[in-house]
Amino acid sequence: MALKLNTVIIILNLVCVYTEHILSCNVTSIEPCPGDYQFCNETSQKCECMEGYYQVGDECQTPSAYMSSHDVTAVVVSIFAVALIVCGLVLVIRKYNLIEYARQKINSRRNNDVMYEDVMIGQDDPPLSP
Repeated sequence: MALKLNTVIIILNLVCVYTEHILSCNVTSIEPCPGDYQFCNETSQKCECMEGYYQVGDECQTPSAYMSSHDVTAVVVSIFAVALIVCGLVLVIRKYNLIEYARQKINSRRNNDVMYEDVMIGQDDPPLSP
């Protein structure tokens, strides 16, 4: 008998705790709704969020404070993708010494000095005859 009485009491407590936000509100009381940014709708006798706020669980929050799990996932995936691309570029640049190659190309274009090897390749003098 004691076990049945304990289970009934536990069930009643759970029902009272989890159904607080769906119970009707009293318009005449000072604070008819338990949360912030809520008001008691006289026609439906239920607590609703004020204009500009959204219901998140039992609380009302602003749209800027509320981020869904999809938004968070999109941000995390985007950051991971950008980090992966940056790391890949750094590895390729270091492996192939692309910075040094670019410096050499820039310096060779700036330097207008013509070297003997550049001009005389393939145009050597004929071999000396004895």
